[in-house]
Amino acid sequence: MKVSTSMKWKTTICALICTSATALAQPRWQSELSSPKLGPQPPISACALDFQVTWKGLINSGSLKMEFAPPDVNKPKSYVIRASGKSLGAAARFFPYRCNFWSELTPNTLRPTYFYATETDKKEFVSTAVRYESRRVKIHEISKLSATGKTSRTDHIFQFAPVFDIFSAMLHIRSQALAVGDRVSLVICPFKTPHLLRITVLAHERHNGRDAIRLNVGIQKIKASTLELKPYKKLKKDATLWLSNDPDRIPIEFRAAVFVGDVRATLTNHQKY
Repeated sequence: MKVSTSMKWKTTICALICTSATALAQPRWQSELSSPKLGPQPPISACALDFQVTWKGLINSGSLKMEFAPPDVNKPKSYVIRASGKSLGAAARFFPYRCNFWSELTPNTLRPTYFYATETDKKEFVSTAVRYESRRVKIHEISKLSATGKTSRTDHIFQFAPVFDIFSAMLHIRSQALAVGDRVSLVICPFKTPHLLRITVLAHERHNGRDAIRLNVGIQKIKASTLELKPYKKLKKDATLWLSNDPDRIPIEFRAAVFVGDVRATLTNHQKY
């Protein structure tokens, strides 16, 4: 049976449409995503971590505190992490900034269910509530301008799974074997914009006087409507994170090249509850 030219074109067009739809549903980078299952490392002990934020390790510019399973929080069906930070000194004069984060994870999987953040700078106050569902992420953001008091509310939906928040991603990464050369790729949505987080284990070495695991941290934005990757312009290049190479596996130092230069967050205190 002879197939007409018209039929051939219809077949070709249908094939292109199907191929395009499949590519849109499963972007090329999706194949590199890591399993969402926790690795073999024992869970982190309930603790508080304090960090000093500096510019090139010289000028004190801020502080950050993270608490894992704080004992004064009574939410038996959730594993809670909270954090707070602020700019200090000259940095606070040029860029006054305060933030508070609250994360609720499913205890047995450490996958996120809810994340809430408030951020305040000289221009505005922003609160962001993120709910992580089985097939999508729902974001509700409220911003209030300091000068006028004008308030705006926006809602976003990111149709993708699995998605991590910043703290669940941190706990997932530390749970892995983390041999030199290992890679971990996760989709994170800490605020209103999803990102692709790529972690590569570079070395096991000594850092700040202790055994450490050095990680390369790469981040790209994900366009929610098309799943297309975009540059993350706030970072000039990939960042570096050191974790302690011991059962705790806590962050020792984080370094990032941003628009103001080399910014570092260095661990100053580790208190177990």
